[in-house]
Amino acid sequence: MINSVSAQTAEFLFSALLGIYLGVLFDVIRTVRAYMPRNRAVTAIFDVLFWLIAVISLLGFVMTVSGGKMRWYVLAGAFCGGFVYMAALSEIIYKIFVSAVAVSKKVLRLTTRPVYLLLGYIWRSAKKTERKTEARLREGIRKRRMKKRKAVCDGSKKKKKKDRAVS
Repeated sequence: MINSVSAQTAEFLFSALLGIYLGVLFDVIRTVRAYMPRNRAVTAIFDVLFWLIAVISLLGFVMTVSGGKMRWYVLAGAFCGGFVYMAALSEIIYKIFVSAVAVSKKVLRLTTRPVYLLLGYIWRSAKKTERKTEARLREGIRKRRMKKRKAVCDGSKKKKKKDRAVS
């Protein structure tokens, strides 16, 4: 089947949008990586994740839009779209993402702070009650032991008195 020039142009433009989508995805992953520990394993995991999503997206695009046929202009369109995005919009979008994450962190702190304070108060009260209860239990055990010792001591004194009276 022969594609018309207008159909090829539409496929090229849609693949350019796919390239822009992949550029945005790259910036999202880059933003997430900015808040992760910096080591090779994390970088490798996110790189593999990006390329896995990129390949699956490209294959899905080819299967749906191009009828399952990989054409050079589809790859060129995706590359051009990604290049234009990275050259023109990437830094702006990345700064927006970083600002959104910073605002989200502040909002999350403001909303969770009262809950954190309440849970801290409950925790401290529970610990205080636990210490008091533990002290009462220790005191009760100590008093019982003292009674037993006193009973044992009193009993031995009575036996000695009885022994003395008999002899």
